[in-house]
Amino acid sequence: MVNPKIGILLGAVGVLVVLLPIVALFLTGGYNSPIQQFYDRPLAPGLPAGLILTLAGAAITAVGLVLFVRGMRTLSPYSSPLGPPRISRRSEKSPEEQEEIEREISSFLDDNRPTMEIRTMSPRPRQQSVGQQAVVAKSKTTEPKLIVVTRGVDMVCKSCGAVNPIGSKICSACSAELFKPDPKATVCPVCGAPLDESYKIGENIVCRLCFSELKYVETG
Repeated sequence: MVNPKIGILLGAVGVLVVLLPIVALFLTGGYNSPIQQFYDRPLAPGLPAGLILTLAGAAITAVGLVLFVRGMRTLSPYSSPLGPPRISRRSEKSPEEQEEIEREISSFLDDNRPTMEIRTMSPRPRQQSVGQQAVVAKSKTTEPKLIVVTRGVDMVCKSCGAVNPIGSKICSACSAELFKPDPKATVCPVCGAPLDESYKIGENIVCRLCFSELKYVETG
């Protein structure tokens, strides 16, 4: 098992080796000092002493970091100076205490149980069938119909007595109006003039303009 402290120590040494040239230059007074000349002296082809020391310090730092990581991975979780953590266990209860707790829980649930209200729905009244319903017969009122008994052939002007054909509205002789429409009066089915139902011959109503005889008959 690797001790993480060794990794920390090697990392510190590597950082010190890397920072040593900078500290030496700062303390000895510039680039013309003997230490600067030593760092500039080539120890290998193309590699001055300062660069070799910097690379060596970086390598030592990397090795220290690797050792520290491996040591932390293999470290036991109970290697703390305080010792392993204490796990508190619940005290076991006696059967009498368990029964008492269960009794209290059941009584609490009974007291707080929601009450359900059951509503009874009253049955809907049955609708009577078509055969059971009373059939109300509506009596239809029959209106009498005005029919033509004798049809007139001419319309006589009341002003001048001239004869005009059926359907005329203005006298061809004196240009007088043959009749005035009356929306409230019954109309003669022959000439269209309003009827005077009091003007009769027997039971038949006579039109005063075309002299057609009319009468009412019941329609069933």
